[in-house]
Amino acid sequence: MALEIKQGLKTSQKISLSTELKNSITVLTLGRIELEKFVNNELEKNPCLEDASFSNEVEQRNHYEELKLALQKSFNQSDFLEKFNDIKSSENISSSNQRREFADNSSTSSIHDFLENQMSTLRLSPYEKECINIVLQYMDDNGFINTDIKVISENHAIHFDDLIFALENIQKCEPVGVGARSLQESLLLQYKKLEKKSKIVEKLLADYWEEFQKQNFQKIAKNEKTTLEEIKDAFRFIKSNLDPRPARQFGSQTNQIIIPDVFVYKRESQWICSLNENDLPRLKLSKKYTKLIKEIKENIGKKNDKETYKYISENIKSAKWLVRSLAERDKTILKVVDTIIKYQSRFFEYGVDFLTPMTLKVIAQELNLHESTISRATSGKYLYSPRGIFELKYFFNASVENNFGKEYTNEAVKQQVAEFIKNENKNKPLSDQEIAEKIHKEKNIKIARRTVSKYRESLGISSSSKRIQKF
Repeated sequence: MALEIKQGLKTSQKISLSTELKNSITVLTLGRIELEKFVNNELEKNPCLEDASFSNEVEQRNHYEELKLALQKSFNQSDFLEKFNDIKSSENISSSNQRREFADNSSTSSIHDFLENQMSTLRLSPYEKECINIVLQYMDDNGFINTDIKVISENHAIHFDDLIFALENIQKCEPVGVGARSLQESLLLQYKKLEKKSKIVEKLLADYWEEFQKQNFQKIAKNEKTTLEEIKDAFRFIKSNLDPRPARQFGSQTNQIIIPDVFVYKRESQWICSLNENDLPRLKLSKKYTKLIKEIKENIGKKNDKETYKYISENIKSAKWLVRSLAERDKTILKVVDTIIKYQSRFFEYGVDFLTPMTLKVIAQELNLHESTISRATSGKYLYSPRGIFELKYFFNASVENNFGKEYTNEAVKQQVAEFIKNENKNKPLSDQEIAEKIHKEKNIKIARRTVSKYRESLGISSSSKRIQKF
């Protein structure tokens, strides 16, 4: 069969987004922190943009005092002022070093920095310090090395014994217990540094680790030919004197900084929302450059004038797009939050048990927008309310119906699981099946054991076998 090249016409349909539309979608998708960086970056590189924020500190202070008063009335809590001042100190509005809303409260010094400072005082060769730094890359926020040293050795083509030497030096540092490859090793490291030691404690950690974890003290006492009370005393000693997370004082390296996009508060018995414009520049077109572009346009002749005109006109076009996109973003988010308040007002009044089942489709139909727009407007956006701080996506929940036709959100059921576990008998914790049965009995909601297990794990709660306290 011979091949032949032919020309032909073909019609097809495809969606093509303009640059302006793509950029508008990008702005809508940005969270509060990313938006602030983006706006400041545009303000810095585009000379046709100006910051049109509050004209003076007095005006800005009055704005936040008004918002503070409205939120305070909604809270009715004695610690409100302290919380609000963490959001924005009206005494020092202009300071660039203020604490941010719900900012990361972990220590400014990480466990890695702390250990590196200690290592710098040791007499080690550059190669030995390099080995230590490589091992530290594999340390988590609790102070543990969770990757096998052999794997680290292969990944970096470093001799196994050199990395063991590095690990031993790390384990000599403060806080005691860091650099361990397991919880057992960490507790043993801490135990060996104690002044007062007990052989039975060491045996619990070294020889009876599995029984210790299961609190099978009867078996340990029998094997050691000692009393049950002595084993229990050793267990209490370990709980009181040893730390399962030796680096906890340094906080998490991955704590998320959360700045709410919207405040939700009550005014005259109505729940309303207000944008958080704290530290976010208000952009406007520069009058100086709009005037300059007119002058150049009227007197274009020289080559330099044309290049200048092109440069300024492109920046003015970009500035107009950004100002318009930011206004659209604010408008969309406020519309979405207003609609959330409309459907979830009982949640803001009474709590999670009154969270109404709601989907993206419901909001999209209400606002005559596409679901993808609602998804972009809610992803990574947070609201601050008297109930706490929530991602907007928190309010979108599937429903579970009980035997009487009443609907509950998945989040409400999840909180019910947490409540049952909180109030359980610690000596005989509830199994997932028992929790499912209690929910069925008290709420008339039939859910599977595996669903309870999924909710429990999402809440960071251990299984019943690990929650048990035998004395």
